[in-house]
Amino acid sequence: MSHRDTLRALTAARPNSLDPTTPPADPMTIMAHPQEDTMSRTARRPVGRLVLAAGLPAVALAVTGAILLNNSSGTVPAVTQQPTGAPAAGASAEPPTDAGGVLLAAALVSETVAASDGDYWVLHSEHGEGSRRSQDQMWLAAVEGLASSAYMRSADGSWAARPMQGHTAANNFLLAGMPRSVRELAALPTDPAQLKRELLRWHDVNDGEAESAQEFLFYAGLGLVIDLPVSPRVRGAAYRMLAELPGVTSLGRVTDQRGRTGVAIAVTRQGDFTKAQTRLIVDPQSGKALGSETWVRGRLSSWMVLLDARWADGPLPDASTLS
Repeated sequence: MSHRDTLRALTAARPNSLDPTTPPADPMTIMAHPQEDTMSRTARRPVGRLVLAAGLPAVALAVTGAILLNNSSGTVPAVTQQPTGAPAAGASAEPPTDAGGVLLAAALVSETVAASDGDYWVLHSEHGEGSRRSQDQMWLAAVEGLASSAYMRSADGSWAARPMQGHTAANNFLLAGMPRSVRELAALPTDPAQLKRELLRWHDVNDGEAESAQEFLFYAGLGLVIDLPVSPRVRGAAYRMLAELPGVTSLGRVTDQRGRTGVAIAVTRQGDFTKAQTRLIVDPQSGKALGSETWVRGRLSSWMVLLDARWADGPLPDASTLS
């Protein structure tokens, strides 16, 4: 079976109720872009930093989710946890490895996950930069009035709590360069074209800064599929949006920094002095984004692997109970 036939089979297996009003572009056209295509010469990724009572190591600040800004109130609608389901019915026994096929396969599985919610969105991840390596858990409040907390794992395996000052349900999640509430994330469009338009509207509000619209969409899409608490259909729309972006290529099967197998989806950008490549590692069979990596001059510069993303109810746990 050809890659095009695989994509057609995946599309045919998708429930009609999930079909967007605007047909997606043919993902096979994405494969025409060579690996070294660049999205922007001076583009940069928006960076959100955590503000904690006791400072975290810089390598632990790569989680997409938390940034300190102002507070607001509101109730929390239902959203969903990171997809953990089996492959969608009708999916090929041999998962695709081309960029469009991988992203569409992940979308199909993601859209089948049941919605859920909770008091806290919990992210358990591991980060590396150079020779440094760290592991953390972020308990990000999704209900107004609850405190958020970070937990850092030491070399002996024990955990220590680091209260996150100023983090509330109104500003715990970073998307498109700005803090967002769970309510805002739940209201995102479930159609990929509409999602793209909404994100570009935010890009225009920020005056575009130094990054191109395409790179802006790529990094916003990464946040939506990796570690933000969005609905299954929003996550699926984000995968479909990524599949349509120019310059997105597949590097084939890889293993992440924890030895898990996936497919690396990459974009390469040209800076003033060198090229840098960002990789999203996806397991198309489970629909899960496993993590991300940054490569500079062909060498691994930094990375993040997502170990768990789930909803939990309060209260915040004691550090001694974490494993």
